Amino acid sequence: MKKMSVLLLPLFLLTSVFSSVHAADKALSVWLNGEQLQFGKSAPIVEKGVTLVPMRSLLEKLGVKVSWNQATRTVSGAKEGLSLSLQMGSTKATANGKTVKLDAAPKQIRNVTYVPLRFVSETTGYQVDWNPSLRQVHLTSKQQSEGSRGFLWKVENKGNTVYLLASIHHVPEGMYPLRPEIENAFQAAQYLGVEVDMSTVTPEQLQKQVLELGVYQDGTKLKDHISAETYKKATAFLKAKGMPENSFDPFKPWFATQQIMNLQVAQEGYHPEAGIDNYLIEKANKAKKPIISLETMESQMQMNNNFSDALQERLMLQNLDPKSVTPPSPDVGIDYLNQIWIEGDDQDLLEFTKPTGWDAEYYKGLVSDRNVGMAEKIKGYLNGDKKDTYMVVVGMLHMLSDQGVVSLLEKEGFTVERQ
Repeated sequence: MKKMSVLLLPLFLLTSVFSSVHAADKALSVWLNGEQLQFGKSAPIVEKGVTLVPMRSLLEKLGVKVSWNQATRTVSGAKEGLSLSLQMGSTKATANGKTVKLDAAPKQIRNVTYVPLRFVSETTGYQVDWNPSLRQVHLTSKQQSEGSRGFLWKVENKGNTVYLLASIHHVPEGMYPLRPEIENAFQAAQYLGVEVDMSTVTPEQLQKQVLELGVYQDGTKLKDHISAETYKKATAFLKAKGMPENSFDPFKPWFATQQIMNLQVAQEGYHPEAGIDNYLIEKANKAKKPIISLETMESQMQMNNNFSDALQERLMLQNLDPKSVTPPSPDVGIDYLNQIWIEGDDQDLLEFTKPTGWDAEYYKGLVSDRNVGMAEKIKGYLNGDKKDTYMVVVGMLHMLSDQGVVSLLEKEGFTVERQ
């Protein structure tokens, strides 16, 4: 697949803003491991915040064997030791032998049986992620990638414990659950720290920031700030995606580049909704575990906006036509980044995060400056007097190298142990 350095840019959920600016309300869609499910004329519906979908179409796609008891109006399903049972009109159901209460009861509409999507999917072994702006539900298999190791460190001081987990924002199918040491560290933590907790940001807040920092306010357009050749490549990209060729016109290059990257990785079967950050944020919200943001949405957007026009155009070109520009960062693809994480080899990660091979402006803004701020926040957790336990999850780019978070903590005298 294409090599995309901008995969390292934060704010990986900005696709939702782009879509809300350019598209009218879309019909709700359901995606299974990157492929959109088709329900024919019986479209999914949402009632009181619960997504209901045609039962038979869904269960067959999930590989669930279905049985129907007309006398009790009960549907049952089984798959590889997993089982469920639902009764029409009832909010009581069974999930793998346990009785549970549903948020919405199964129902029939024009002779089609509808069932709660999240309950059925999670019971039969799938992770469920919802993108409200795109109106998309993504289902991904929960089977753990064999041998998936990742990068986890532990730091202790004054009775406080911080687990440092290197994250990757776009992951392939089958990443979850993470290895037991990571899952156990999350369970032990009283707080989850992330770059930015996007689950607390409303679409209105996000759109407001994009309009302030990602959209030209002086009446100019994208084509007025980049070369004619780069603009031509951008319009060709949009045309190939079946989108209006002027879709990027209001936006600055940094924001347009983010949208290009998100469209590219989605085509390859990677979804930001399923990234390690979001996986743990969702788990923390379900467990009512407090989430702490090390940065702010505004600071991340401002960082991108502060890049020079020349750098912003180079980043755009590296995604549109990598051979046409000197790469601002190591020219690798998302598959390679995922492989580094899965293998968990410190030397490979260290080699990738060295400043050598990076544009100096890009590395300073994206990596080293932010590392200092993150390390200061973590120092505060370690020096607190409450003897708390934290799991801090930030992009794996920020962990190693002489300017990485791990190195900065060690320079402050903390002992950082690889787990």
